[in-house]
Amino acid sequence: MGKLIDKKLFLILMGYVSAYKTVTILQELTLNYLENKVHKNIEWFSIIIQQLIPTAVTITPIVFIILVVTKIMINRNYKWLYIIIIHFTLSWVYGLLVTLSGVVYLTITEGGTIAFSKSEIISQLVYSSSRDFLGYVGFVSIIYSYYYINRTIKIEIQKAQLSEQLINIKMEALKSQLNPHFLFNTLNSISALIIEDQKKAQDMIAYLGDLLREVLIIKNENLIPIHQEISILNKYLDIMRIRFSDHLNIDIEIQEDIEKVLIPSMIIQPIIENSFKHGYSYNVENLKIKLSISKEDDKLLINITNNGEIIACTTSSGMGIKNIKDRLHTLYNKNFDFIFRNLKNNNGVETIMKIPLEY
Repeated sequence: MGKLIDKKLFLILMGYVSAYKTVTILQELTLNYLENKVHKNIEWFSIIIQQLIPTAVTITPIVFIILVVTKIMINRNYKWLYIIIIHFTLSWVYGLLVTLSGVVYLTITEGGTIAFSKSEIISQLVYSSSRDFLGYVGFVSIIYSYYYINRTIKIEIQKAQLSEQLINIKMEALKSQLNPHFLFNTLNSISALIIEDQKKAQDMIAYLGDLLREVLIIKNENLIPIHQEISILNKYLDIMRIRFSDHLNIDIEIQEDIEKVLIPSMIIQPIIENSFKHGYSYNVENLKIKLSISKEDDKLLINITNNGEIIACTTSSGMGIKNIKDRLHTLYNKNFDFIFRNLKNNNGVETIMKIPLEY
């Protein structure tokens, strides 16, 4: 129940009720004074009590119920038609309860001597229906405005975080590709290939240029289609295939009809790069990497495995993996799964990501 009730919002609604009742009391006092030309303290006190007691007994729990029902409809994404029907029905229930509470209060305070006929109650209900309806509309308007403003603020914060993270990941990718170790190995490979195989040397230069260009000019979008992500990844893999030649085997399986599904930009390349960085070892000279992307119900499943060196306990908390988790959390809140672990037979490492299916 705590998740359905925002204490701050409840206090705002009760503040609205207090202001509404203050205006009503002032109206009653003014009319009483103009009609009777008297302003005895006892009569004023009676009018104030008559307005406040039904409010405390009836309106407060009703406001609580309205808040809970509205929050449930927001959480479950009800259609607008259902929302309108439910609120219209509740507005009449609200008016009826307020009117009846007033009748009961007057009957009790007058020692049971006042008897209201059915027609009088209906007349009172019709008379106050417009006022009560406006009061109910006020409650609902405040609730939706409150959640809309909070949601807008949250979205703006998420946009700012995503923009910053995207810039960081692009810069990290650039630094990764431009660091001396990478360039040294790539240029060394190109130098050797110029004598052994000029065609491969030319290809590697072209792949390196294409990769750096893609990283530089990629649009500032947090989500891109799978086919675009794979296109960038392949430019990186083309270089690695030439560098490691017969000691590298890469298998990519993409389920049909999902190429336009959106995934976080540059989310796969850091994991593949991690496989190269930690996969090769004295015991592992031939690295096999498999990437598969498929649909699983309403989720997109991304699975990356390699037969390289198993990870140490501290590796899973490295900055690269942490950055990926942070991006996924910012994009999807808790609606994602991320698993980074050794294979059960300790013959490699597996990374699993499950994210919502979006087009």
